[in-house]
Amino acid sequence: MAFELTEELKEIINDKSTVAVVSAVGKNGNPYSAVGLKLEIRKDGRLGLYSLLETSQLQKNLVFSIWFDKEVSISLIAKDGRNFQLYVKPYQALIAGREFEAAYETAIAEFGEDADLSTVWLLDLVSAKESTYKVEKEIEKKAHPYLGHYDHIPLKEGF
Repeated sequence: MAFELTEELKEIINDKSTVAVVSAVGKNGNPYSAVGLKLEIRKDGRLGLYSLLETSQLQKNLVFSIWFDKEVSISLIAKDGRNFQLYVKPYQALIAGREFEAAYETAIAEFGEDADLSTVWLLDLVSAKESTYKVEKEIEKKAHPYLGHYDHIPLKEGF
């Protein structure tokens, strides 16, 4: 595992009100984003992403990502409005076995009897950062102190 989750991010991921938007690029180079139904922190500290539809575009793009060692982006929107950006790499796709069966039972319990779990994507965290406007604005100010807009320059009277 390349990067460890902070306690704050663990709490946000475990919070049922957090929205996770997963984005992956496919073989044509086009990104595709979808709201992830279930993102979990596994016992080993890695992330697990449940994919319910076998033929979804996100599923296809995740397959492409694991085959060609591509990063996947996960945007988290916490209940307090803060945004976080995670970059992950798929390292395994569970489609059978004891772990998959346990996840399948969890999916049915959470999403109903009609749920059909396709894959549990196991993800390694590459990096994470808060991407809330206020935080990114401060980073921009420090990195580019002379960058500004004319409408932010106070005008002298009579000008």
